[in-house]
Amino acid sequence: MKSPILLLAICLAAHAPLLKAEEGNSSLEHQMKILAKGTRQLSQQVTDPSQQQSSVDLIEKLKKASQDSKSFDPRMVETIPVADKAKFLTDYRAQMDKLSEAFTKIEDAVKSGHYAEAKSLLTSVNGIKREGHDKFKQD
Repeated sequence: MKSPILLLAICLAAHAPLLKAEEGNSSLEHQMKILAKGTRQLSQQVTDPSQQQSSVDLIEKLKKASQDSKSFDPRMVETIPVADKAKFLTDYRAQMDKLSEAFTKIEDAVKSGHYAEAKSLLTSVNGIKREGHDKFKQD
């Protein structure tokens, strides 16, 4: 009979990648992927009145991802001096709030049927993204 400890070790080793994958679904990287993919999709459909509900649903998902991102620290925080970390994280969370507010404005325009305005507002998201990545993302 094989050792039960060896069998347990094999089982745990086999499940380790699954546990790590589940862990990754709530990471900052995962939230950023949701934002990137969702923003691309939104840019393709935001001016289509027949996609109004889909756009609103997508915007809700994007707002949630931007808010969920605030509960994670960017990797760059590890390089920030201890004395500056609190300000860095406050600024990061304010940037994510700015992104969420931009999505709210887009949502209001879509719900009102102002699709050209929504498309125009969507361009501000790219600026917020660039600004945030310049300040808070390590290369």
